[in-house]
Amino acid sequence: MKQTERERVFLVKKLPENISNYIPTPISVGDFFESNATDALKIRQKGDKYHLIKKETNTAHERIEHVIDIKKGEFDALVKCTVQFHRKKRYFYPFKKHVCEIDYYLDRLDGYARVEVEFENDEDMFNFISPEWFGNEITEINHEIHENLGIVTFEEMQERYRQCGIELSRVVLPN
Repeated sequence: MKQTERERVFLVKKLPENISNYIPTPISVGDFFESNATDALKIRQKGDKYHLIKKETNTAHERIEHVIDIKKGEFDALVKCTVQFHRKKRYFYPFKKHVCEIDYYLDRLDGYARVEVEFENDEDMFNFISPEWFGNEITEINHEIHENLGIVTFEEMQERYRQCGIELSRVVLPN
């Protein structure tokens, strides 16, 4: 399946107060080559679904994503070939007519959270006003800041953001 993603990406300043009302989807991602390069080849487990993914960049706001469904056994075999791997929880959170995809990273990146909002058209995308719990927009730097995401720590991410003039604060998941 081929689809075009039209999105904006933000840091999360604080999680919405009612986030515990939403059940997250566990996601695991393995990169075959340099992580989050503008064109990337990945595998992903999203809940009980498994995919091989090829991403190609059109612009900072738009990427073409080719997704091929694979079986768990294929995922298990391919994950051994990845150069890096990371895990996160994704919350699908409604905001007005949009669904915000809140990614809360685990393991070495515990406390790092960002949110993506996808749009039907450019007008909606550029007229979107983010809610107060969103932090800085990182759409333009998203891919470069996430380089080698599977091997960096939260503290290393803080330093990357600091070099871009952005303060990254740890976000805490409610119990």
